[in-house]
Amino acid sequence: LAAERPAEAPAVAQLVPPGTERASLTYFDAKAVMQALLDAGLGEKTLFGGYSNAHTAQWADIVRRFEAGSIHLADAASAMAQAVGYELPALKKEAARAEKELSELVRRQGEYERLAAAAEERYVAACDKKGLGTDCSREEIGRRLRESRSLLRATFARVAALCQSEEMGGAVEYYLAYVRHCLEAAARLGADVGAKAAPPDVTADGADRAGKAAKAKGKAKGAKGGE
Repeated sequence: LAAERPAEAPAVAQLVPPGTERASLTYFDAKAVMQALLDAGLGEKTLFGGYSNAHTAQWADIVRRFEAGSIHLADAASAMAQAVGYELPALKKEAARAEKELSELVRRQGEYERLAAAAEERYVAACDKKGLGTDCSREEIGRRLRESRSLLRATFARVAALCQSEEMGGAVEYYLAYVRHCLEAAARLGADVGAKAAPPDVTADGADRAGKAAKAKGKAKGAKGGE
């Protein structure tokens, strides 16, 4: 059908898009194309009553063939049966799905509006806490921040001077001595605990030494008994 889509009538390309088969065209499609051609100014007729434009004449012939013998009535009945049996139920399902999605979107909108209102209340409360009052705009917050930075310079300078003073040096030395003492005490405590919890010598040499010690202990007991 590519040759039957004149460039002068772009609406025809929408009514009969590329890939459309001739057998799938209905009477109503032909009538719509014919009306699009007439609206595009391609409806001039010859002296014999036919259309001078080849596309218009071809689609007019298609419409006449549908209307000959009332074939278009059977085509209309088939289209109505198709619509009632398949298209209308599908549209009802689509409408029900759309209503369900709409109700869900309305619910989400209400929830987001509540969240937005709560966030605005928290924002106003935070502004009141910072002493900003009713004027809590972005510009006012930026101005307050710039003022705070200018005030912090003097505070930072005072803190830096205190850190470089002799009193701070003595405090640092005292803290270092305290930390060093704690670390040494922890090391001594760990060494004492490790010595007490040392496992017995279970090697071969250890077993020999333990056996010799037991024999010597037995001999000493026997000597005492003989006396």
